[in-house]
Amino acid sequence: MLEFWNDEPHIQGQLQEVSKTIEQTVATAHGFIRPVLMDHVQSTGKMLRPALVLITSGLGTGEKEADAIRVGAILEMIHLASLVHDDIIDGAVKRRGRSSVFAKVGAKQAVLAGDFLLAKALMLTSGKEPGIDSEVISRGLSRLCESELEQDAGQGDFFINRSTYLRRIGGKTASLFALSCYSGAALQEVTNQTKLLCHRIGYCMGIAFQIQDDILDYIGSSTKLGKGTGGDLKSGIPTLPLICALEEEHKQGLNTLRTLLSNRKIPMDQRTVKQALGQVEALGGIQKAQFLAESYKKRAFEEIHRLGNTKVEQQLINLFEKLSGRSV
Repeated sequence: MLEFWNDEPHIQGQLQEVSKTIEQTVATAHGFIRPVLMDHVQSTGKMLRPALVLITSGLGTGEKEADAIRVGAILEMIHLASLVHDDIIDGAVKRRGRSSVFAKVGAKQAVLAGDFLLAKALMLTSGKEPGIDSEVISRGLSRLCESELEQDAGQGDFFINRSTYLRRIGGKTASLFALSCYSGAALQEVTNQTKLLCHRIGYCMGIAFQIQDDILDYIGSSTKLGKGTGGDLKSGIPTLPLICALEEEHKQGLNTLRTLLSNRKIPMDQRTVKQALGQVEALGGIQKAQFLAESYKKRAFEEIHRLGNTKVEQQLINLFEKLSGRSV
């Protein structure tokens, strides 16, 4: 999906170099897992995390392209490893319209494949890049894992509040976006204030992105998504549209949706999923979730305009606008 970057040919070219770095790293895998992993890393998405590293590395004057490409590859490999593990937890047989690693080799081998990607990502860290070392990466990875563990432990509990939801997506998605923005800036000799500003931009962008992604699970195109809608509901994962719908139902003194979801066996049957999707839409859960996503987008824009670099500001704004309007 690097065509997403057709209007930014320079970034697109750099991302192709990131992909090459990842493929060369995966090529060192042994045995039957090599082609499975190679297929996984070659089915690239938008490569947002390395793109954020590349963009924010433009905040200084030093020639840091090679470092930015390597750091981008590290963070993308962590993301790719998390997708392998997600699919095991969710029992997902498809990833971006193709068979998942889990579907191809089973849970045990998929766990090891994901662990291999994580280990190789850490090995790419030279220790020479300012502000981005194995300790920084490990902290980000730890938060991602903690959030995934919390979500998995709460599977089937649909009645969480907004703060719990935001904490979870803050860890599993926004933390890596924030680290990506921070890492790109840290490659240059910029102030700590600028690095922290980039961290906040990435965090707000990641929250808005995940909310939008969760909305698409309710209203997205199945063809474009490469999977059916309602996957989170079926797996027992509460996301913002559902939380907002339950809040509205409580305000109205109703309990149709709550009753529908109570004590449901996971995975939920398709008929119940369809009914719940209809209830969420009728209660305005999708619109309320979109409103919160917009508020995080606004916060990110306010921070972006404080960077003092017109080119970087415009690249981040263009990226955010494209992500906000996506249907996949």
